Amino acid sequence: MELQYKPDFPQVLERFEAWWRCEIVDRPPVSISVKRTKPPAELPGKAHASLRDRWLDVEHALDRFEAGLQGRVFFAESLPSFMPNVGPEVCATVFGCELEFGENTSWSIPNCKSVREVLGIEPSLDNPYWDAVRRGTQLSAERGAGKWLTAITDLHTNGDLLASLRDPQELCLDCADDLEGVRLACDHVTRAYPLMYEDLYDRTAGQPSLTWIPCPHAGKMYVTNCDFICMISPQMLEDSIWPSILREMHYLDRNIFHLDGPGALMHLDRLLAADELHGLQWVYGAGNEPISRWIDVYKRAQAAGKCLQLTCENMDEAWKLTEVLQPEGCWFCVGGDYTRAEAEAFVADIAKWAAGARR
Repeated sequence: MELQYKPDFPQVLERFEAWWRCEIVDRPPVSISVKRTKPPAELPGKAHASLRDRWLDVEHALDRFEAGLQGRVFFAESLPSFMPNVGPEVCATVFGCELEFGENTSWSIPNCKSVREVLGIEPSLDNPYWDAVRRGTQLSAERGAGKWLTAITDLHTNGDLLASLRDPQELCLDCADDLEGVRLACDHVTRAYPLMYEDLYDRTAGQPSLTWIPCPHAGKMYVTNCDFICMISPQMLEDSIWPSILREMHYLDRNIFHLDGPGALMHLDRLLAADELHGLQWVYGAGNEPISRWIDVYKRAQAAGKCLQLTCENMDEAWKLTEVLQPEGCWFCVGGDYTRAEAEAFVADIAKWAAGARR
């Protein structure tokens, strides 16, 4: 598959396919920002009557994305992609929730007075929020054919979906008062996972799958996650939400788990023990930098055979990781904005490291 804005995409995909297997073709993947070759174009503007109208106008969002491609440099494993998005809780609308919109995000209005009330709601994709994502996915796949990739939108499922339907605080009380009900409700909403995923996946016209974590795969790939797990103990996780997370992992050809914040680290061993898990994205959060503080997390994940997204603040932090990690299964996402020469030198050094040399 060739892309106008990323002519070397076949090689990029080959590197990522090896990364998923904790192998290397020629070097580990590297995502790094290279300064534009020309100033950005003026993005098209449009007046909307409300924030809701602006968020649901996925056609306008796509127009702005395409205009913004001017002068962009997609170096190494950086990819041109568009992800239709109406916020992280769009899956709750499939179970009857409405959304409220802010400038930069949206959130669901909980619609269930008890966790067992969830069992009586059948999923339906027939709502304006899901339709906007579906429409944006279809339009991007058509307009971007041979130019860019279309990413599947942000899907918060399993326990996070329950938290959207109930409210996180109420779901915490449910875990204390009716853990069996939480497990049953979680099983119920997870049955809709293939329905939601395939409705969007099928509209990407057979391209490699991609989402908000830009690690493509030729088959069905997605991020498995549950931010809510930082609120419950490992035993509560095991007895309620974990079976649904595992079912999602089973369904996908490749998955990378988004582990969010130090409070979630108590579940790391359970995650790493799952043969169905392929990769780990560890998000240590603002105020917990730098990445080198968390080397033990990455070493444990490598020892368990998982590939890693390494979100480094800068090149120096990336080099600290090369002193303690094996190159197989490492994907370096380097913060900062560099000249092409700086980025080329970094990628060349990473290739030497992978071949057994040292900087």
